Amino acid sequence: MRPMEPVTIDRIVAALVIAALASVYVLPSQSAASFPTYLLPIAVVARYAIGPLPTARMTPVAIVVVLLLAYFSSSVWWSSEFTWRGAFSTYSRCVLIAGFCLGVALSARTSDAALTWLARVVTVGAALAAGAALIDLRLHPTWDGRLAGLGQLHNSVVAALTFVAALLVALDVALNDAKAWRIGAVFAFVAIAWAIAATGSRNGYVSAAVGLWVALSMALRPTGARLALWLAAPLLVAIAGIAFVVLEPGGLAQLFPRGDSFRGAIWGAEWQRYVDGNPWFGLGTLTSDRVVVDGRAFAHPHSLYLASALQGGLVGLVLLLSVLGCTVWELVGRLDRRSARLGLSLVAAGAVGYLFDGWELIDKVSVSWLVIWLPAGIACVVGGRGVDAAHAAEPG
Repeated sequence: MRPMEPVTIDRIVAALVIAALASVYVLPSQSAASFPTYLLPIAVVARYAIGPLPTARMTPVAIVVVLLLAYFSSSVWWSSEFTWRGAFSTYSRCVLIAGFCLGVALSARTSDAALTWLARVVTVGAALAAGAALIDLRLHPTWDGRLAGLGQLHNSVVAALTFVAALLVALDVALNDAKAWRIGAVFAFVAIAWAIAATGSRNGYVSAAVGLWVALSMALRPTGARLALWLAAPLLVAIAGIAFVVLEPGGLAQLFPRGDSFRGAIWGAEWQRYVDGNPWFGLGTLTSDRVVVDGRAFAHPHSLYLASALQGGLVGLVLLLSVLGCTVWELVGRLDRRSARLGLSLVAAGAVGYLFDGWELIDKVSVSWLVIWLPAGIACVVGGRGVDAAHAAEPG
C-alpha cells in the first residue's frame, strides 16, 4: 500500500487539533471530547516516521513544557495516594498534552490556514454552546439564577473561564478574518459575552477584561515603552483595587458583595498543608485536591498555582511559571503574527483566571488546553528563528 504523503498527515494533525478544542464546547463529556487527543500523538509519530517534522529548533517554551510534563509525571511516585491506575492516567495525559503542543506547532508551521480554521470552528462551536446554555437557563432556571452551562461545562466557574477563551477567539476572528466571518464572529462574540455575564463569575469577568485588554491593545502592535505600558495597565488596576480594599472601610464588601467564597480560608489551609508537607517537591500529582476548612470540605484549592505548588512543590510552581513566562516572552516578540496576538490574549486571561480558580494542571482536554497549552504550542513556532519565509508573517 502506498504510504500517505506528509501533507496529508499534516492536514490530519490540524483537523485533530481543531476537533479537540471545539469538542470542549459541543460534546457532553470530557472523555468524549478527549477522543481526538488520543489520535494526535499517533498522527504526530506517523508524520515523523515518513519525514522530518518541519518545526524550528527547540525553543525555551518547548524545553520547559517537556521539563514540566516530565517532572509532574514523575511526582506520582512520591504521591501519598499512589495507585497504578492514577500513575497510568497521569503519564497518558502528559503524552496527550505533549502531542497536542507538537500538533499545534506542526499545524501552525505547515499552514497558516490551520489556525485560521481553528479560530473559526471554536467560535462557531462556542457560540452554539453559549446559545444553548442561555436557552436552557431561561427554560430551567438554576437555584441561584447563574448560568452553569451544559455538558462538561455544567459549572458556573468552569463555564465562565471556558467561554472567556472562546470570547477571545471570536474577537480574533472579528478583527482579522474575511468579511463574512468577521460579521458572524460579531454575533458569536455577543452570544458568548452574554453567557459569561450570565454565569455571575467575578473571576470570569476579570479574566475576560484582561484578555480583551491585551487582545485589543496588541492589535495596535505597540513597541518599546508603549508595549510595556499596555501590558502593565491591568497590573496597575489590580494595585489600585488592592489599595481601595485596604484603605476604604468596607472596600472588600463593595468590590465583592458575595464575599470571597471562602477562598481566604481555603488558601490559608492549603498553604499550611504545603508548608507542613514537602515544600520543595510537593506531595505528588496523585495527592487529593480536597480541602477541609472548619469541618467543611471543598473539592479543590481554587487556585491552579497553589494546587501546583502543593502537588509539585516549589520546583513544580517554578516550572509552571516558566512555561507561562517563556510563552509570553516568545509571543510578545512576534506581534506581527495573528497567532501570536491571539496566544498572548489567551495566556493573559488564563494566567489571571487561574489565580482564583482551577486545580488540575495535568488534565484531559479542557480550558487549560485553550489558555496554556495552545499558546505554548503557538509560541514554539513563532519563537523559532528558523521560521519558513512563507510563514514569517501572517496577514492581519
